[in-house]
Amino acid sequence: MTAPLRPMNLGEILDRTFQIYRSRFLVFAGIAALPALAMFGLHLAVSPWLHSPSTFLLTGRGGTFWNFAVSLGFYHVGSFLVLLLYPAQIHMTSTTSLGERSSIPTALRFSIARWRTYLWVASLKLFGGLVIPEILVMVVIVGLALIAVLMNISESDRSPVLLVIALPLIAGCVLFVWLGSCLSLAVPACALEDLSGFKSLRRSWTLSKDSRARIMVTWLMIFVFSSLLMYSLEWLFRWIFIDLFHGYAPGAAIQHLYLPSVYFLRAMISAITGPIYPIAITLFYYDQRIRLEGYDIERMMDAAGMNAPELSPTEDSPIASAAPEEVQQ
Repeated sequence: MTAPLRPMNLGEILDRTFQIYRSRFLVFAGIAALPALAMFGLHLAVSPWLHSPSTFLLTGRGGTFWNFAVSLGFYHVGSFLVLLLYPAQIHMTSTTSLGERSSIPTALRFSIARWRTYLWVASLKLFGGLVIPEILVMVVIVGLALIAVLMNISESDRSPVLLVIALPLIAGCVLFVWLGSCLSLAVPACALEDLSGFKSLRRSWTLSKDSRARIMVTWLMIFVFSSLLMYSLEWLFRWIFIDLFHGYAPGAAIQHLYLPSVYFLRAMISAITGPIYPIAITLFYYDQRIRLEGYDIERMMDAAGMNAPELSPTEDSPIASAAPEEVQQ
């Protein structure tokens, strides 16, 4: 899947993303299946507690808050696990796009070799791109709620109440997507340039300046596609288990069978759609380096042998012979 390195527009990057994915589908999906299966196991482990009778007693606002908190917690854990495997996906994308060969063990060894650095980068990226917007949203919501209380706004007047919650959530989503685009190239920079945590974030902030809109559009397209696919299949599963099996099995048996099936379905969809964004941001990383730094010219010069590697001085080299001799004590 070698292709000449050159600047690409958004459509070309998306086309190239799916070309690379199709060429090594089993390899990319196999790597993405690792965090997906980990989340599947986590869901099975905590499902009896999350769906215990005590949690079913939560209704109204309590139930809504509980479901939101659980979903948000799973999203944090899942995002962190996916970020830990990003270096392997990025390595596979890089080798495939540059005409080199790799495999799942090779990609995993590449990721394990600097696992402490990748763990730190994943933590920084999760905090900067997800936790910070959440904290800001909560601060704004609490502040607006206090203002509403001081102004004696009644709960029956739903317009101000909706504004207290809706506007901060919308602003938080926009901030989340924008910060995500700013920090999107941190893992590629860390993996392909051997940078440390904060240097990777600064490198991403610099490289992504001219492509943040394209990166945001790409992430939103993948997110919408994955969400529609997942919720459509979950609706189909719900219809099969509840409507078709309702007369053939007790409700408790259906529930115990339905939840693991849904969790496994989510794991499969995550494994299939998970590699798309890492492949895309790797291509964005190379695209920005080509546009800003002439990386394509650098690669051609390396291939032509015009960039000779630096040699360490030896005893017979001119540099070593010109060095002053050590004074014997």
